[in-house]
Amino acid sequence: MEDLIRKIQSMALTRTDAVIAEYILAHLSTIGFQTSTTLAEEIGVSDTSVIRFIRKLGFKGYSDFRAEMNARAARQIGEAENGLLPGQKYIRSLEQMNPGHLIHDVSQYTVDNLRRSYDQLDQVTVDRIVDILLNSDRKYIAGFRGTGCCAQYMASKLLFLTPHVVPVIHADATAVESLLDITQKDCLFLYSFPRYSEINRVLMDIAREKGARIILMTDRRTCPLASRADVVVVAHVGGLGFTNSYVAPISLSEVILLAISGRKDVTR
Repeated sequence: MEDLIRKIQSMALTRTDAVIAEYILAHLSTIGFQTSTTLAEEIGVSDTSVIRFIRKLGFKGYSDFRAEMNARAARQIGEAENGLLPGQKYIRSLEQMNPGHLIHDVSQYTVDNLRRSYDQLDQVTVDRIVDILLNSDRKYIAGFRGTGCCAQYMASKLLFLTPHVVPVIHADATAVESLLDITQKDCLFLYSFPRYSEINRVLMDIAREKGARIILMTDRRTCPLASRADVVVVAHVGGLGFTNSYVAPISLSEVILLAISGRKDVTR
């Protein structure tokens, strides 16, 4: 499935293609249950547009695409561990609360962000991120303005598990200076959500030029920065207020940290 994601990220998408791609990536576990007609109606595009996009992905037709998506869903069910997923635990906690306007509305948004984020995360992706972090000499953890809290959290906790962690949280010349010595033996873990700061693009270009691996946590796999990353993690940050909600990216970061702590090769 990573090949499908990579294919979408590398494509020159029209506006209609981008809408279809975002829907597919957000519903990978259930998309195989929909016909091309119901999918088109749900997205608000024509049936022809859906089929054309599916063929651009390399499938002979929509039936082949559905078969592949259903096979993936079956594998996920077979590999699922017993017990509730983190998003389900949040939902269960919410159901035990007494609804109450602002508190209720914010909690609903938070749970929805967590559910949608965890729906797009799989163990293969987590393992790839852990491998990159543990096999890198220096780990540059970057995030600016609102996402600075995510980068600071990740960097401070990661330092307990592995050495040579470099937080990059100031959106100025010092951020670029911090990465000037990055090499192919290092990695960049970047948090970037709308609005995507231009400095994010600069840092990724520096890292790519030096051959460093790049992990990007962002809001969608078709964002302008996704094609520059080796691994993309989707975290939804929608909120009721005028700022993004960073509960989901911090929660996904915790998953990565826990996965690292469980590795035998962690430097203690």
